[in-house]
Parts: sequence; structure tokens; C-alpha cells
Amino acid sequence: MDISEYILPEMIEIKFGHFTKDEVLDNIAEMVYNRIGTDAHTKHEIERKLREREELGTTGFGNHIAIPHCALSGIEDFVIGMILYTDGADFDSMDQKPVKFVVFIIAPEKKKNQHIRYLSEVSGVLRQPGALEDISSQLNSVAIREKFLKYALPTSKDKKQKEEYALLNIFCQDEKKFNEIMDILSVIKDRDISVYDGYDAKNFMKKTLFGKMWVDATSKFHKLIFVVVPSDLANDAIRKVNNVIDTMPERKGIMLIMQKIDYISGYLKD
Repeated sequence: MDISEYILPEMIEIKFGHFTKDEVLDNIAEMVYNRIGTDAHTKHEIERKLREREELGTTGFGNHIAIPHCALSGIEDFVIGMILYTDGADFDSMDQKPVKFVVFIIAPEKKKNQHIRYLSEVSGVLRQPGALEDISSQLNSVAIREKFLKYALPTSKDKKQKEEYALLNIFCQDEKKFNEIMDILSVIKDRDISVYDGYDAKNFMKKTLFGKMWVDATSKFHKLIFVVVPSDLANDAIRKVNNVIDTMPERKGIMLIMQKIDYISGYLKD
């Protein structure tokens, strides 16, 4: 199911005044409890699960954004909501800045892959230039929802339909940039990804006849990413990966190749 079907205006609130992290988690637990009903979980249980996740590491990722989340047994559907804190909330964020926009995701325990995908999609939306400012400037829940979905990636065609696919080959020698690229790829729907460990050619060329010429240090990090993606989504993925490449000195350390696929059969598991 598309994430937009879980984002309901009644699960979006605007709060004025200053809040603590405990109060934010209490706000979320109250909203979720009212949504799922008394038979599934108590408000205390929901808040406890959110706290357990926070103990693993804050979900205040910086830039005034937090994405608290947890998984619950006994629920069938996702509960996704948003809270805009106009005056900010202390949330122990990575950059120590107050959180102004919270998107929370409560997932069924059995839907881990979809849980991860929604987290990536929300993160991808809020990282877009101007998105947070645009969304947080809205004055009611309906407008906040519309602005958020405006920045969400367009829904792809059903995979069962006949369509063209492209293969993206990405060679990455920088671990930080590798993680950025994986974040970009993870929010693309209807894609298959494989990652392989690679080795710089210099490791092998040093053993050749002219090996002494290869005196440069080799990269200790080398990953090969192979992504099968619908052709109508490939251009957007290429554009975003190129933005990462542009941050590299002399654009070295990442190589992107795109190939059209003439035939494809079967799919990979997430």
C-alpha cells in the first residue's frame, strides 16, 4: 500500500509552546492509542516501545526533524502521523537542534521490510531542499498532508504491468557517500538492489610486470551496487546520485553507469 493511504489528516497535529522529549513521546502514544483502539495496546505499552527504540539511538536525525518509530504485535496496519511543534521540542537530536517536525511510524511486527521502506521514504521526502520549510509553514493538518505528499516520490506502475527497466551500476569508494546513495535508492519503489564487495584494480596491477608504477594507495572501501529500476524512475535516481558525485573532489570515487534492459525475469527478495 502507498504511504499516502496511511497519512490521514486526523493523525496530524500542530502544537504550540515548548515541549520535552518525554512529552513528544507521550503525544505520539496518545494519538496512536486513540487510533488503534483499546483492545490492541495500552497507551503505556506504546510509549514504552517508542522509548525502547530511542534507547538504541535517537531518532532525532537533525535539521529539526525526528522520525520516532517502533513495531507492535497485534496490529495489522501501519499507523503514521505527524506533529508540528511550532516552538520546537528538545529531542536529544544528533545535531542538538530542537525538533520542529515529527513524523512517527508504528508498524506491525510482521512487516519489517515495509517498515524500513516507509522510514526511508519519509527521510527522503524531508531531506529535499525546502521541503521542511514548506511543510512547516502550513496552518492546518490538511495543508500539511498535501505539502508532504507533494514532495513524496511519485507512485510507480504496478510491477505486473509490461514496462521497460534500466540497470544502474554504481561503483563507490567512499563509505559515507555509499550510505547516502543507498538512502536514495531505498525510497525507489519497485526496484531490486544487490551490493557486492569490490577491489581496486591497483591491488592486482602491483603484481604485474609494471607493478612498481602503481605506487598510489588503494581505496580500502569499494562497493558495487547493481539496481534494476523502472525506466521512468531511472532519470530521477540518476539525477540524485549525480548530485552526490558532484560533491566528490574532481568527481572521483564514484562511477555511475546506466544500461537499458532488453529482458528481465524474476525478482529479488528484499
